[in-house]
Amino acid sequence: MAKVKAQKRPGKTGQSHLRARIAFLYKASTYLQSASLSKTSADKKPNHAGGHGAHALLQEHDEEPTSQPLCGNKVASDSKNSTTDNAFFSPNHLREQQPTHHVPVSKLSRNLASQMRGVSLKSQLRLPHDIKRSICKVCDSLLIPNATCVETVENASRGGSKKKPWADVRVVSCNSCGAIKRFPQTKKTRSKKLAEPKKRLKAGAG
Repeated sequence: MAKVKAQKRPGKTGQSHLRARIAFLYKASTYLQSASLSKTSADKKPNHAGGHGAHALLQEHDEEPTSQPLCGNKVASDSKNSTTDNAFFSPNHLREQQPTHHVPVSKLSRNLASQMRGVSLKSQLRLPHDIKRSICKVCDSLLIPNATCVETVENASRGGSKKKPWADVRVVSCNSCGAIKRFPQTKKTRSKKLAEPKKRLKAGAG
């Protein structure tokens, strides 16, 4: 007599201990990187406070005070030596493309991310898209926008984003190793030709 295979219980998946280990390594990596991020922001707070105070004193002596913040004046002075246009250095554009401050990547965070990638490869468990895309493939550093990486949107088509918004590509460049990752901003849709035969088969069966 052949042995009857035991039915798997619904709702339970195998290798749960490996999934828990991957989740723990990712949480630990993000925690260590966020700690270094908060440390660098705390170190830079006194400098910003002093800069605003000096700017206030300059406004008192000037006859026509400027309404722009100190960071805008600093960027404007730096833009004179560059070859780009002054319109490029708008505040909204700086938030989208240029990092506010360079944050050093934590070595422990990078080590834990490397271990997480190794566990997923050996156990043949696929990482979720949001976790996989938040880690650099070259140096295993955690990619945080405007801190450890720079995010831009490119469109190499002739019409640009105005005429062809479906051709937008999100470009993420790592600040530590310089690796570049590109993600198309289009949603995968099924073709109508494949959907029509399925409808006909359903109608014929009914």
